Amino acid sequence: MNFKTNVKTGLVNILLITCLMFMSAYPCIAASIDSEFAGSSTCRDCHSDLYYGWKSTMHPYKFLDASPETIKGDFTDNNTIGEGATQTSMSREGDSFYISTVGPDGERRLYPVLYLIGQFWRQHYVTEFKNGALHILPAMWNMKTKKWSDYKGIASQTPGSGKFWGDSNLTYQDKCTGCHNTGSSINYDATTDTYDTEWAEKGVSCEACHGPGKAHSLASKDEKIDTIINPSRIPDPDLAVMVCGRCHIRGTSPDNKYAYPMGYEIGDHLDFLFVEGPKLHENDTSAANRQQYIDWKKSGHAREGVKCWDCHTVHEQGKANRAMTKLPGSSLCLSCHEVNNTGVHGIHSVNNCVGCHMPATGKRAVQGDVHSHQFKVLYPSVNADTGEAEMNSCSLCHYHEVDSVLELKEALQNSKN
Repeated sequence: MNFKTNVKTGLVNILLITCLMFMSAYPCIAASIDSEFAGSSTCRDCHSDLYYGWKSTMHPYKFLDASPETIKGDFTDNNTIGEGATQTSMSREGDSFYISTVGPDGERRLYPVLYLIGQFWRQHYVTEFKNGALHILPAMWNMKTKKWSDYKGIASQTPGSGKFWGDSNLTYQDKCTGCHNTGSSINYDATTDTYDTEWAEKGVSCEACHGPGKAHSLASKDEKIDTIINPSRIPDPDLAVMVCGRCHIRGTSPDNKYAYPMGYEIGDHLDFLFVEGPKLHENDTSAANRQQYIDWKKSGHAREGVKCWDCHTVHEQGKANRAMTKLPGSSLCLSCHEVNNTGVHGIHSVNNCVGCHMPATGKRAVQGDVHSHQFKVLYPSVNADTGEAEMNSCSLCHYHEVDSVLELKEALQNSKN
């Protein structure tokens, strides 16, 4: 009996005991999305420090109801993208928000914003079609630049192409919910082409990484540990890190339908549920976000057994910054690595480890806001030898129209001698 089976057995036993205790007053039914999950507020009752630490991270805000408190985009003044037939415009009426744009039928319509994705880098807006399908509207707000940009809208895509925001193959249910919500149940009826989607909780909550917690909340003290999963205690280290990797990854399910590992349960192996499809530069570095797990597998950290939670914390109050690292900046790296200020490190003693060893090679909201997790220096010699224009460890500070690639290559070589 493996680790996951042990935990599941504990969950079933507790649920059965609970049913027997209360069957005189309440009927017992098969475990459902409601009966399996407890909700983060229940976790808070016993783990308040972890709960409030988690609330200070990005995870709770991956999917929210739209409201004046949660919407960051400018729906009143700077509120248009494009012109004429390709224009998309945003508006607000009281506490309600709308986006006017061309839909999948080629007609311009006014779509209500019901949900949103993100609070820190960029913000996407979600509407619901008549059949219950959720779709990300074609207007993305960039938090850093305070500007709108087209996202798979009429300015860049054609309805029916399979790449247009409202096409039936691009529902939020198929492309996003597995990693942006906890305990998703899509409930799609193919005979009527309708959705009745439910979530145990919006956003990435406690049970997204620890598994359903209702049985754990009802268990006796002696049974607590057997009714919940702590990813860091999964005996197989590869399976343990996949708890993070199943969402910090890019690709599709084997049938090419889902953009997340459909059917994944904590402790599963990703290889049978997901096919990686990263966006890479020619030098094998990430060109887009959501590829940290793919990067990490190529790194020295992976070879030496350094896991995500050795550097990051997801629910430790007071230590969660934007990157959710246990220590800020270079102090985290220097807690394991001893560095002497000689050679290359000597000429860059004023800079931090991340700048060179985690170069900004990819794009989330703006170019260069995604750092490589391969933890290797990308020397400008790569660009000098191949003529490629990809970011390297020097180009973020030394803009190559001022400091040529060849000059930097020579300077670095001289510093090693």
